[in-house]
Order: sequence, then structure tokens, then C-alpha cells
Amino acid sequence: MADQLSLRLEADQLPDLPDLRPMLPRPLPEPFDSDEHLFEPWWGGERALVSIGPADVIGNGEVRIRDAAGVDVTSALPELAGLAVRVAARSAILDGELVVVDGAGRADREELARRLRGEPGRPVAFLAFDLLHLDGRALISQPLVRRRETLRRVLRPGDEVVAVPAIATEGIALFEAVVAQGVAGILARQRQSPYLPGVRSRLWRFIAATPGAATEGLAEVPLDVPGPAAAPVLALISRLPLEDL
Repeated sequence: MADQLSLRLEADQLPDLPDLRPMLPRPLPEPFDSDEHLFEPWWGGERALVSIGPADVIGNGEVRIRDAAGVDVTSALPELAGLAVRVAARSAILDGELVVVDGAGRADREELARRLRGEPGRPVAFLAFDLLHLDGRALISQPLVRRRETLRRVLRPGDEVVAVPAIATEGIALFEAVVAQGVAGILARQRQSPYLPGVRSRLWRFIAATPGAATEGLAEVPLDVPGPAAAPVLALISRLPLEDL
């Protein structure tokens, strides 16, 4: 009986999470409409993969944050240490961008750079737009629309994290809206695209709102500005023609 119990417990253990690198978009000079794509705002922050767990209990997993080059920046961002409670899973890998925003929801890259160097400042938010691994299962071979659907199901937005919504088909309308709001640009991602770790692919395109907009990667630190980091992002999202896709 003890041997049978031991086997069940061992079978229930989750494997360690893989070491992945972000899939990267190729630039495109002009926005476009397409029924085959989903379109999302890109704030112009720093690309990051957030790993959670594995843990025995949902919400208890250790959070690790790596930038596009694989550098661990977790210790510089204590406000994201509790992100596991926002994800209904024992283990997960999320893709997105780290941003510090002003009161209007626009990215402040200089402030973000200071925070990533370990300096105090305004809080950082994680804007998630993809889900690569969940409870021991790799999702990278699944189409984007299915990964996004699962992300919406398992991620509960909070002060420090937001699941970025998308719009279908209307890429030009979203581009015009982000330009008007001062956002860096948009991502156009094929609905059926798999996730290709470390690959810069035409399955994903980045259209910058202004020339030179950021495309790369597409110990406790006290925070001297209190308040929810993601609130201005949510306010700006409400002004964009986005859907919960």
C-alpha cells in the first residue's frame, strides 16, 4: 500500500519548466487588415518571460522573470513576486512585456531601465499576451488563438498584471488608435501560428507608431510611488478598439 501511494505521489509531480527564449516579430512599415491575424497594442517596454512554479498548490509557485536575453531580473522587481496568485495553475510560463507607465498609460522606458538596474521608482507591471506552458504541458505547438483563450481562462488581472486584449481583422483601426494615444505600436500575429522559441518569424509582425520605436526583445527595492501599476494601462485599453480575444 505504501509503495502504491508513493507511485501516485511521484506521478503527480510536475516537471521542471523548460528554458525558453521569446519568439520575435519581424518589422513591417505599414499597418494592414487581415482576417488571419490578431492585432494587439505594444507599449514599448521590455520583453520578458515569467515562470511560475512548479508548486504543489495553485498560487504558491515561485516567480522568476527573465528578459529577452535570458537574464534573470526577478530580484529587481519585488512588486511582481506575488504574481503566482493571479494564475490558476501549479506551473506556467507567460510571455509579455514589462512596463512602467505614466498616468496616461504610456510607457516610460527610462524609468523602466532604472528599475531593472535595481533602483527605486514607480512600480512595474507585466502585460501578458501569450501562454507557453501550463501545469506540465507545453502549449507552443497550439495555435495562438487557443493559447490566448487558455491565458484568459487562467489569468486573473490585478494591480501588477494584465492580459492584453486583441482585435480581430481591424489592424489599421487599432494602429490609428494607438498612434493617437501615444503607444509604441502594434503586433500582428497570425491566429493559427505556433510559438517558435528564439525565432524571428513573419508569422508575427511589428508595426511601429513612430520611427525608432522599441522592437528589441520584442534584495527588496522600495517603491517611492504607491498605487496599482496596471491601472493606467487598463484605462488606456478601455479607450482602444479592443476585444477580449
